[in-house]
Formats: sequence, structure tokens, C-alpha cells
Amino acid sequence: MRNVLCTVFVASALATPLSAQHPDMPGMDMHHHSNAPLSATAKRQIDSVALAAARLAAPTAATAAGFRPVFGWIPTMGVHYVAMNRMVKSEQSTLGDPSNVMFSRIAGKDSLVGAAFAYMTAVNDSSPPKLFDGAPGWHEHPDLAPPGQRLVMLHVWFVPSPDGPFAGTNPNLPFWAAGLDAPDSLRMHDAAFSMRVRKAGLALAEVTDTTAIFRNLEQRPDVRPILVAQRDSIRALIPEFQAAQKAHDSARWDRAALEAAGHWDAIYAGYLASAKTAMGKERMERYISMLLGQHGE
Repeated sequence: MRNVLCTVFVASALATPLSAQHPDMPGMDMHHHSNAPLSATAKRQIDSVALAAARLAAPTAATAAGFRPVFGWIPTMGVHYVAMNRMVKSEQSTLGDPSNVMFSRIAGKDSLVGAAFAYMTAVNDSSPPKLFDGAPGWHEHPDLAPPGQRLVMLHVWFVPSPDGPFAGTNPNLPFWAAGLDAPDSLRMHDAAFSMRVRKAGLALAEVTDTTAIFRNLEQRPDVRPILVAQRDSIRALIPEFQAAQKAHDSARWDRAALEAAGHWDAIYAGYLASAKTAMGKERMERYISMLLGQHGE
């Protein structure tokens, strides 16, 4: 049974874009940004996961240990490397053996940024393991499981995340991938600033990896001209971000983020307008909502 489930997950991962997921099953905490205070025990547990995963600190090491990359780089999640033999609930009991590790580019290097515990389970199973003190909420991806099953996950970030170490997404990743500093984490408590930053991050992702968001839409004749123009404008903003960082000029940084967010809005409108069906448009909206940290809201 384990081999069957793992095969289905691999096939789904390679064939199904994350934009086709609909994570709206009951019984799970679907929010991707919960930043409740951590207990000392939870901090020690996170450290133990990071220490255990240190042996997988490079993609080559992860591959040699039997982890396989799926999906490619997801802007606010990185690249998931998956140990398929651990994708069952009974294996999610040891903090030292996560079933996924995540990599993303920081300072020009593919860096280990986190791990994830994940497994296939029955649709009516709404009782995930309690691995960490405080029982942080798991999230799920039901479209990446065979009929009658669902895929349940809990991310653990080893790098700073304004949404907390167990959030499903990390908005810092696109900024680091573009060679920039992370946004001001204290200001991320402001809803308007937070959304501006998240949109700016997706704009940066469009030029950091042009296949990262909707790779199958890039060549559509109604989308391509929009992408070319907006991506050129986004690239021109990266030196502005860098200059603002160097000068510690928050107002200048804010202007660059606002402009980048506007370019993302234009790109996103182009993506939505290109949808062939109402279902396709809904999937795009759901996926982008997830990337923006609004998973399940």
C-alpha cells in the first residue's frame, strides 16, 4: 500500500500543478500564517529537526539520501525534496526523520530552508500527529492524493519567517532568491504592508524563475506581451531595492515594493484573463491565494 500511495503522489506531483489544488477539507488548520508565541520546548524541538536535517544541507546530499525533488521552485515554499518511503502517517512520529526537506536560493546558493512532515491518509482522518509542543496546525493538498486519500503536511522553517516557523509559506524566500534582504518582519504585522510585500515577492519570483508560478501560460499570445513588459519593469526595480537597503531608507524601499506589487497585479490580471474555463480561473485564484499566505481563508 505504501508503494502505491507514493507512486500516486509522485505521478501527481509531476503532472498536477499546485494551482489545481483545493485545500478546503475540514478538520485541519488551513491558515498559512499563524505566528503564536513558541514555548521553550517547541524551540528545542525545531532545533532538533534542523540538526537532524543538517546532513541534507545540499540538494546533492538530499538526493543521495533518497529524497527526490518535486514541483520545482515554489516562490514562498522553495523546492520540496521528498522521501517517498516516509509518506505514511505511521512514519510521522520522529522529529529526526522528516519526509520532506525544502531548498531555496539565498545569497546565490541553494540553501536548506526547512523541512516538512507529510503523509497520505484517509479522507475522514482529521487527527494529525502531535509532533510539536503547542500542536501547530497541519495543512493539506487533497488533489495530490489518490481517491479516498489526502496529503497532509506540516512545514518547519529553519530560516526566519514572519508567519512563524510552522507556516505553510514563507514570504521571505522570493526576496532572498532575488539577492535582496528579507522585508522588515516587525512591519509585517501591518496588513497593508504585509500584502504589499507578498505581492512584491511574487513579482520578484517572476524574474527570479520565470517558470515558477504558471509555467504553462507563458507562451499564450494574450499573456506573453504582458509578462515581457512587466518583468522588464520588475528587473529594473531590483537595484532600487538594493539602494534602499544600503541607505536604510524605508520610504524608498516602500515605494519600490508598492511599484513591484502593482506589476504583479498586472501580471495576475493577465493570467486570470487567459483562463479558458471558470474552474481554471478558480484554480489560479486559489493557488495565488495560497502563495500570498491566505491559504484557506
